Amino acid sequence: MISMATIDSKWAAITPQKGKTVVRRVDPAHPVDFFIGYDETCAMQLVLLADEQPELPPSSQQVLVRSNPRKDGKYAVCFSLVNQSLKDTFISLCWDIVASTYGAETQKAGIESAVNRFGKWLILMAKGRDSKLSDAVVRGMVGELAVLRDICIPKYGSPHSITGWIGSLHADRDFEYEDNWFEVKTASLSRDMVSISSFDQLDIERPGTLVLARIEKTPDTDAEAISLNSLVRDVEELLGEDQDALSTFRVRLVLNGYDESDEKADELFHLHGYEKYRVYDDFPRIRKSKLTSEINNGEYTLSIAALAPWQI
Repeated sequence: MISMATIDSKWAAITPQKGKTVVRRVDPAHPVDFFIGYDETCAMQLVLLADEQPELPPSSQQVLVRSNPRKDGKYAVCFSLVNQSLKDTFISLCWDIVASTYGAETQKAGIESAVNRFGKWLILMAKGRDSKLSDAVVRGMVGELAVLRDICIPKYGSPHSITGWIGSLHADRDFEYEDNWFEVKTASLSRDMVSISSFDQLDIERPGTLVLARIEKTPDTDAEAISLNSLVRDVEELLGEDQDALSTFRVRLVLNGYDESDEKADELFHLHGYEKYRVYDDFPRIRKSKLTSEINNGEYTLSIAALAPWQI
Protein backbone atom coordinates (compact mmCIF):
# COMPACT_ATOMS: atom_id res chain seq x y z
CA MET A 1 0.00 0.00 0.00
CA ILE A 2 1.31 3.43 -0.90
CA SER A 3 2.21 5.74 1.99
CA MET A 4 1.09 9.33 2.48
CA ALA A 5 4.72 10.43 2.28
CA THR A 6 5.02 8.81 -1.16
CA ILE A 7 1.90 10.58 -2.43
CA ASP A 8 3.21 13.86 -1.02
CA SER A 9 6.56 13.40 -2.79
CA LYS A 10 4.86 12.39 -6.07
CA TRP A 11 2.82 15.58 -5.93
CA ALA A 12 5.90 17.68 -5.19
CA ALA A 13 7.56 16.28 -8.32
CA ILE A 14 4.73 17.49 -10.59
CA THR A 15 4.97 21.00 -12.07
CA PRO A 16 1.60 22.70 -12.70
CA GLN A 17 1.04 24.30 -16.10
CA LYS A 18 -1.50 27.08 -16.62
CA GLY A 19 -4.21 26.02 -19.06
CA LYS A 20 -3.23 22.35 -19.00
CA THR A 21 -4.11 19.36 -16.83
CA VAL A 22 -0.98 17.61 -15.55
CA VAL A 23 -1.42 14.34 -13.66
CA ARG A 24 0.55 11.21 -12.75
CA ARG A 25 -0.78 7.75 -11.89
CA VAL A 26 -0.73 7.05 -8.16
CA ASP A 27 -0.11 3.27 -8.23
CA PRO A 28 -0.38 0.96 -11.28
CA ALA A 29 -1.16 -1.95 -8.92
CA HIS A 30 -4.26 -0.27 -7.50
CA PRO A 31 -7.63 -1.68 -8.72
CA VAL A 32 -8.84 1.89 -9.39
CA ASP A 33 -7.11 4.20 -11.87
CA PHE A 34 -6.16 7.10 -9.56
CA PHE A 35 -4.13 10.10 -10.72
CA ILE A 36 -2.85 13.12 -8.81
CA GLY A 37 -1.65 16.44 -10.15
CA TYR A 38 -3.00 19.84 -11.12
CA ASP A 39 -5.93 21.01 -13.22
CA GLU A 40 -5.88 23.74 -15.87
CA THR A 41 -6.07 26.47 -13.20
CA CYS A 42 -3.06 24.96 -11.36
CA ALA A 43 -5.29 23.71 -8.52
CA MET A 44 -4.38 20.43 -6.86
CA GLN A 45 -6.49 17.61 -8.25
CA LEU A 46 -7.33 13.95 -7.70
CA VAL A 47 -8.65 12.13 -10.78
CA LEU A 48 -10.10 8.66 -11.13
CA LEU A 49 -11.19 6.95 -14.33
CA ALA A 50 -14.57 5.23 -14.47
CA ASP A 51 -16.20 3.11 -17.17
CA GLU A 52 -19.59 4.54 -16.20
CA GLN A 53 -20.51 7.93 -14.82
CA PRO A 54 -20.85 7.55 -11.03
CA GLU A 55 -23.22 9.53 -8.85
CA LEU A 56 -21.14 12.38 -7.48
CA PRO A 57 -21.35 14.56 -4.38
CA PRO A 58 -21.99 18.27 -5.11
CA SER A 59 -19.11 20.73 -5.33
CA SER A 60 -18.41 22.89 -2.29
CA GLN A 61 -16.49 26.06 -1.47
CA GLN A 62 -13.51 23.82 -0.73
CA VAL A 63 -13.55 21.28 -3.59
CA LEU A 64 -14.83 21.43 -7.18
CA VAL A 65 -16.29 18.10 -8.35
CA ARG A 66 -16.57 17.32 -12.07
CA SER A 67 -17.05 14.34 -14.37
CA ASN A 68 -15.66 14.76 -17.87
CA PRO A 69 -16.42 12.30 -20.71
CA ARG A 70 -13.32 11.08 -22.58
CA LYS A 71 -12.82 10.04 -26.19
CA ASP A 72 -12.32 6.42 -25.14
CA GLY A 73 -15.82 6.32 -23.59
CA LYS A 74 -14.62 6.52 -20.00
CA TYR A 75 -15.24 9.32 -17.53
CA ALA A 76 -12.57 11.35 -15.76
CA VAL A 77 -13.94 12.11 -12.29
CA CYS A 78 -12.05 15.15 -11.02
CA PHE A 79 -11.80 16.60 -7.51
CA SER A 80 -10.00 19.97 -7.57
CA LEU A 81 -9.01 21.86 -4.43
CA VAL A 82 -10.47 25.38 -4.45
CA ASN A 83 -9.37 26.51 -1.00
CA GLN A 84 -5.57 26.27 -1.11
CA SER A 85 -5.29 26.79 2.65
CA LEU A 86 -6.56 23.20 2.97
CA LYS A 87 -3.65 21.70 1.02
CA ASP A 88 -2.46 19.41 3.82
CA THR A 89 -6.01 18.21 4.52
CA PHE A 90 -6.54 17.56 0.81
CA ILE A 91 -3.39 15.42 0.61
CA SER A 92 -4.58 13.44 3.66
CA LEU A 93 -7.98 13.07 2.04
CA CYS A 94 -6.53 11.76 -1.23
CA TRP A 95 -4.23 9.30 0.56
CA ASP A 96 -7.11 8.05 2.69
CA ILE A 97 -9.30 7.43 -0.36
CA VAL A 98 -6.53 5.65 -2.25
CA ALA A 99 -5.44 3.58 0.77
CA SER A 100 -8.96 2.57 1.78
CA THR A 101 -9.83 1.19 -1.67
CA TYR A 102 -6.85 -1.11 -2.24
CA GLY A 103 -8.98 -4.08 -1.21
CA ALA A 104 -11.81 -3.38 -3.66
CA GLU A 105 -12.83 -6.57 -5.47
CA THR A 106 -13.83 -4.73 -8.64
CA GLN A 107 -13.06 -1.36 -10.17
CA LYS A 108 -16.73 -0.38 -9.91
CA ALA A 109 -16.84 -1.22 -6.20
CA GLY A 110 -13.64 0.74 -5.63
CA ILE A 111 -15.00 3.78 -7.43
CA GLU A 112 -18.27 3.72 -5.49
CA SER A 113 -16.35 3.43 -2.22
CA ALA A 114 -13.99 6.25 -3.22
CA VAL A 115 -16.82 8.60 -4.20
CA ASN A 116 -18.76 7.87 -0.99
CA ARG A 117 -15.66 8.45 1.12
CA PHE A 118 -14.94 11.69 -0.72
CA GLY A 119 -18.46 12.86 0.08
CA LYS A 120 -17.82 12.35 3.80
CA TRP A 121 -14.57 14.30 3.55
CA LEU A 122 -16.35 17.18 1.78
CA ILE A 123 -18.81 17.42 4.67
CA LEU A 124 -15.91 17.46 7.12
CA MET A 125 -14.00 20.11 5.17
CA ALA A 126 -17.12 22.27 4.85
CA LYS A 127 -17.29 22.50 8.65
CA GLY A 128 -13.89 24.14 8.63
CA ARG A 129 -12.25 25.66 11.68
CA ASP A 130 -15.52 27.19 12.86
CA SER A 131 -16.72 23.79 14.03
CA LYS A 132 -15.60 23.40 17.64
CA LEU A 133 -15.14 20.15 19.52
CA SER A 134 -18.05 19.39 21.83
CA ASP A 135 -17.65 18.09 25.39
CA ALA A 136 -19.12 14.73 24.36
CA VAL A 137 -16.75 14.34 21.40
CA VAL A 138 -13.70 15.24 23.51
CA ARG A 139 -14.63 12.80 26.28
CA GLY A 140 -15.34 10.07 23.74
CA MET A 141 -12.03 10.58 21.95
CA VAL A 142 -10.11 10.74 25.23
CA GLY A 143 -11.59 7.37 26.18
CA GLU A 144 -10.88 5.78 22.80
CA LEU A 145 -7.30 7.09 22.57
CA ALA A 146 -6.56 6.04 26.15
CA VAL A 147 -7.73 2.50 25.33
CA LEU A 148 -5.74 2.58 22.10
CA ARG A 149 -2.62 3.61 24.02
CA ASP A 150 -3.00 1.34 27.04
CA ILE A 151 -4.75 -1.77 25.68
CA CYS A 152 -4.79 -2.07 21.89
CA ILE A 153 -1.28 -1.00 20.89
CA PRO A 154 0.42 -3.15 23.57
CA LYS A 155 -1.69 -6.17 22.53
CA TYR A 156 -1.93 -5.81 18.74
CA GLY A 157 1.06 -3.65 17.83
CA SER A 158 1.44 -1.34 14.86
CA PRO A 159 -0.19 -0.88 12.37
CA HIS A 160 -2.86 -3.48 13.26
CA SER A 161 -4.01 -1.63 16.37
CA ILE A 162 -4.66 1.52 14.29
CA THR A 163 -6.52 -0.13 11.42
CA GLY A 164 -8.71 -1.78 14.04
CA TRP A 165 -9.80 1.63 15.35
CA ILE A 166 -13.00 1.73 13.32
CA GLY A 167 -15.00 3.95 15.67
CA SER A 168 -13.18 6.82 13.97
CA LEU A 169 -14.94 5.72 10.77
CA HIS A 170 -18.33 5.90 12.54
CA ALA A 171 -18.74 2.13 12.75
CA ASP A 172 -20.98 0.46 15.35
CA ARG A 173 -18.08 -0.41 17.67
CA ASP A 174 -14.85 1.42 18.47
CA PHE A 175 -12.27 -1.33 17.87
CA GLU A 176 -12.48 -4.57 15.87
CA TYR A 177 -9.82 -7.31 15.80
CA GLU A 178 -9.82 -10.98 14.82
CA ASP A 179 -10.03 -12.23 18.40
CA ASN A 180 -11.99 -9.45 20.08
CA TRP A 181 -13.86 -6.18 19.75
CA PHE A 182 -13.98 -3.25 22.16
CA GLU A 183 -16.71 -0.70 22.77
CA VAL A 184 -15.42 2.18 24.90
CA LYS A 185 -17.53 4.32 27.22
CA THR A 186 -16.39 7.10 29.53
CA ALA A 187 -17.92 7.95 32.89
CA SER A 188 -17.10 9.88 36.05
CA LEU A 189 -16.39 7.95 39.24
CA SER A 190 -19.84 8.77 40.60
CA ARG A 191 -21.80 7.72 37.53
CA ASP A 192 -23.62 4.41 37.98
CA MET A 193 -25.14 4.09 34.50
CA VAL A 194 -23.65 3.61 31.05
CA SER A 195 -25.46 4.68 27.88
CA ILE A 196 -25.63 2.48 24.79
CA SER A 197 -26.36 4.79 21.86
CA SER A 198 -27.79 2.19 19.47
CA PHE A 199 -28.97 -1.43 19.49
CA ASP A 200 -26.19 -2.36 17.06
CA GLN A 201 -23.33 -1.44 19.43
CA LEU A 202 -23.66 -4.59 21.53
CA ASP A 203 -25.87 -6.70 19.25
CA ILE A 204 -23.20 -8.98 17.83
CA GLU A 205 -22.78 -12.75 18.08
CA ARG A 206 -19.01 -12.67 18.46
CA PRO A 207 -17.88 -12.14 22.09
CA GLY A 208 -16.28 -8.81 22.84
CA THR A 209 -15.44 -6.35 25.58
CA LEU A 210 -17.22 -3.30 26.94
CA VAL A 211 -14.57 -0.97 28.40
CA LEU A 212 -15.57 1.74 30.85
CA ALA A 213 -12.91 4.44 31.22
CA ARG A 214 -13.36 6.36 34.46
CA ILE A 215 -12.29 9.96 33.84
CA GLU A 216 -12.79 13.24 35.66
CA LYS A 217 -11.83 16.82 34.82
CA THR A 218 -8.75 17.81 36.79
CA PRO A 219 -6.68 20.98 37.49
CA ASP A 220 -3.31 21.67 35.89
CA THR A 221 -1.64 20.88 39.22
CA ASP A 222 -2.41 17.18 38.61
CA ALA A 223 0.90 15.60 37.58
CA GLU A 224 -0.94 12.67 35.97
CA ALA A 225 -3.36 14.79 33.96
CA ILE A 226 -4.04 13.85 30.35
CA SER A 227 -5.66 15.72 27.50
CA LEU A 228 -6.79 14.87 24.00
CA ASN A 229 -3.63 16.47 22.61
CA SER A 230 -1.35 14.66 25.06
CA LEU A 231 -2.96 11.31 24.16
CA VAL A 232 -2.40 11.99 20.46
CA ARG A 233 1.28 12.61 21.19
CA ASP A 234 1.48 9.44 23.32
CA VAL A 235 0.01 7.29 20.53
CA GLU A 236 2.27 8.85 17.90
CA GLU A 237 5.29 8.14 20.10
CA LEU A 238 4.25 4.50 20.46
CA LEU A 239 3.86 4.18 16.68
CA GLY A 240 7.44 5.38 16.27
CA GLU A 241 8.72 5.31 12.70
CA ASP A 242 5.79 3.36 11.25
CA GLN A 243 4.78 6.00 8.69
CA ASP A 244 1.78 4.07 7.36
CA ALA A 245 0.35 3.67 10.86
CA LEU A 246 1.03 7.33 11.66
CA SER A 247 -0.68 8.45 8.44
CA THR A 248 -3.71 6.24 9.10
CA PHE A 249 -3.91 7.49 12.68
CA ARG A 250 -3.75 11.17 11.69
CA VAL A 251 -6.35 10.77 8.96
CA ARG A 252 -8.75 9.02 11.32
CA LEU A 253 -8.27 11.78 13.87
CA VAL A 254 -9.32 14.30 11.24
CA LEU A 255 -12.32 12.18 10.27
CA ASN A 256 -13.33 12.24 13.93
CA GLY A 257 -13.29 16.05 13.93
CA TYR A 258 -10.00 16.42 15.81
CA ASP A 259 -8.38 19.87 15.75
CA GLU A 260 -5.27 20.25 17.87
CA SER A 261 -5.73 24.04 18.01
CA ASP A 262 -9.17 23.75 19.61
CA GLU A 263 -8.91 24.81 23.27
CA LYS A 264 -10.94 21.76 24.32
CA ALA A 265 -8.18 19.51 22.97
CA ASP A 266 -6.04 20.76 25.88
CA GLU A 267 -8.75 20.25 28.52
CA LEU A 268 -7.30 18.18 31.37
CA PHE A 269 -8.65 14.89 32.71
CA HIS A 270 -7.55 12.34 35.26
CA LEU A 271 -7.85 8.73 34.12
CA HIS A 272 -8.69 6.67 37.21
CA GLY A 273 -8.66 3.35 35.40
CA TYR A 274 -10.73 0.90 33.38
CA GLU A 275 -13.57 -1.46 34.14
CA LYS A 276 -13.89 -4.23 31.55
CA TYR A 277 -16.93 -6.41 30.95
CA ARG A 278 -17.12 -9.49 28.73
CA VAL A 279 -20.06 -9.23 26.34
CA TYR A 280 -21.29 -12.71 25.37
CA ASP A 281 -24.30 -15.04 25.66
CA ASP A 282 -26.50 -13.71 28.47
CA PHE A 283 -24.87 -10.29 28.88
CA PRO A 284 -27.73 -7.78 29.35
CA ARG A 285 -28.34 -6.03 26.02
CA ILE A 286 -31.09 -5.47 23.52
CA ARG A 287 -31.02 -7.99 20.67
CA LYS A 288 -32.80 -7.01 17.47
CA SER A 289 -33.71 -10.63 16.82
CA LYS A 290 -35.90 -10.55 19.93
CA LEU A 291 -37.82 -7.45 18.85
CA THR A 292 -40.85 -7.04 16.61
CA SER A 293 -40.23 -5.64 13.13
CA GLU A 294 -41.84 -2.33 14.10
CA ILE A 295 -38.92 -1.51 16.43
CA ASN A 296 -35.93 -0.43 14.41
CA ASN A 297 -33.36 1.17 16.71
CA GLY A 298 -32.97 3.10 19.95
CA GLU A 299 -30.85 3.99 22.96
CA TYR A 300 -30.77 2.40 26.39
CA THR A 301 -28.81 2.51 29.64
CA LEU A 302 -27.22 -0.24 31.70
CA SER A 303 -26.73 -0.28 35.46
CA ILE A 304 -22.98 -0.54 36.04
CA ALA A 305 -23.42 -2.27 39.40
CA ALA A 306 -25.64 -4.92 37.77
CA LEU A 307 -22.85 -5.75 35.30
CA ALA A 308 -20.61 -7.15 38.05
CA PRO A 309 -21.09 -10.84 37.01
CA TRP A 310 -19.54 -10.05 33.61
CA GLN A 311 -16.60 -7.96 34.87
CA ILE A 312 -13.16 -9.27 33.93
